[in-house]
Amino acid sequence: MDISHTTQRVRGWPVLYFAFLFIIISVIFFPSYSPSFAAYVKAPPSPNGPTVNDQNLAIEKVNGKPLNIPTSMAFLDNGDILITEKETGRVVKLHDGHLVRKPLLDVPVATAIERGLLGIAISKNNNEGKTYVFLYYTESGGGLDGDDLTAGIQPAGNRLYRYELTSGNSKLVNPKLLLDLPAIPENQRGEHNSGKVLIGPDNNVYLVIGEVGAHRTQSQNQENGPEADGTSGILRVTQEGNPVDQSIFGSKTPLNLYYAIGIRNSFGMDFDPVTGTLWDTENGPAAGDEINMVRPGFNSGWSLIQGLAEKNIMRTGTTPNDLVKLGSSQYRDPAFSWMVPIGITDLKFLNSAILGKQYENNMFVGDIDNGNLYRFTLNANRDAISLNSNDYRGDLNGLQDTVVDTPAESAPVIFGQGFGGITDLDVGPDGYLYVLTFQGDLYRILPASASSEPLSKSQPESQNPQTPSSSSESKSSDAANKVTVNIVGVKGDTSYQPNPISIKRGQTVTWLNGDVVSHTVTSGTDNDIDAGKQFDSKAILAGQSYSHTFSKSGTYAYYCLYHPSMVGEIIVN
Repeated sequence: MDISHTTQRVRGWPVLYFAFLFIIISVIFFPSYSPSFAAYVKAPPSPNGPTVNDQNLAIEKVNGKPLNIPTSMAFLDNGDILITEKETGRVVKLHDGHLVRKPLLDVPVATAIERGLLGIAISKNNNEGKTYVFLYYTESGGGLDGDDLTAGIQPAGNRLYRYELTSGNSKLVNPKLLLDLPAIPENQRGEHNSGKVLIGPDNNVYLVIGEVGAHRTQSQNQENGPEADGTSGILRVTQEGNPVDQSIFGSKTPLNLYYAIGIRNSFGMDFDPVTGTLWDTENGPAAGDEINMVRPGFNSGWSLIQGLAEKNIMRTGTTPNDLVKLGSSQYRDPAFSWMVPIGITDLKFLNSAILGKQYENNMFVGDIDNGNLYRFTLNANRDAISLNSNDYRGDLNGLQDTVVDTPAESAPVIFGQGFGGITDLDVGPDGYLYVLTFQGDLYRILPASASSEPLSKSQPESQNPQTPSSSSESKSSDAANKVTVNIVGVKGDTSYQPNPISIKRGQTVTWLNGDVVSHTVTSGTDNDIDAGKQFDSKAILAGQSYSHTFSKSGTYAYYCLYHPSMVGEIIVN
């Protein structure tokens, strides 16, 4: 990938039409705003349903009616699942797979780009014997969902609240504000709010927050910048909202809240059930998605270092010695990283042996771009990722440096695929692994022997986003009228082969994705406001295809929204 491309790509949950509405508003009110569209392409579910690479396991769909852009989930003791919806601000409940009609809570949220109702955690371990539910959301500044988009009202803040769950598990009451964090961006956008919430082994509350629209303070490693403001870090407070340890970064608020700093954006973190050590995911810009082991005082390096420090992805020439020194902060290279971003999302340890002893305490990671589920094993000391040939299929040679240099290298660690964009992972009281998706589906992975209704491997064509439509695609039976282009990977102007290609009016071009990650075929060029106007495949999953019939003469440039260095050209005579 051409890492000299410096446009920072937003990774998160927004639906496409909200994204374009936001862009229109931005162009009107903020003429200097330059949109990047890759953020708004999410992997669709496979038309044949999701699969995992172990024939002893099965996948079941848990919910019937789709959820509305779900972001996070948490289990109650009785197996009911509380789920947050990004755009509606609702906390809903699934009981035996059925959505309870009345939500437990409905709060007003700002919704531009990655704002919204983002994180949830449940705790019963408190002195009062109550069940607390912790919610993190971008609170609306005007009291209405999405009024940052519709009325240009700035959000009130990114806020962590504690609620009490009523005895009937039907309402969330008695809100208590624990953290009031910045939500107004520096770059006039609304990305990088992060949002996962966890209850740690120490019974404290952990929250991850990103740079919130390009804040540049000391917590983003700007030595001469303003003091840390509560952005770009993992924060830790008691269940009453008090600081836990004032010796890690400093005693002054908000430094005394930080557990880690230098985080660009994150949609996942979890504690190793064996060691109690925290791990997280981090989203890179044009390169450098990461998995990190997070010790107290961890400095992830943003905005000067992303990915391995020695690779100098940011082209800053920065070394770990150049980062901001706050208290006992220490930089550590990522445990695993991707040079071509996957839109990495949640991270979960499977603290159960019910899927097989070989999976117990393994780390599972999801992505939004490809709909893939990745599996990782740790070394004996559980302080590094270790990939043993006995545990994985395929060629592991390219992963011995724990860096995915090309998408094809990631094949051995892809455990499942076809889910659609993954937003959350969790382990239920039954020990099964649950996978929540942007499209509103909730799946569980369980032993095949325990599955009474395994997921169907075929779905109606109407559910397949790549199914050709009469308006822009053709199913011509005339083989001579079809031309095939192979998508071979992120290889500049040879990514689409052959390229360029000359055809006649009325001919149909079919692009077949032979890579292991999703790509798009989008008319125009990167950051072109008219990109995708003439044709746009959306995400083409690995092994899937997209077709378009060209009825007018001309020269058509196209590219991949995910990987803008991938470019092609169609000449229609």
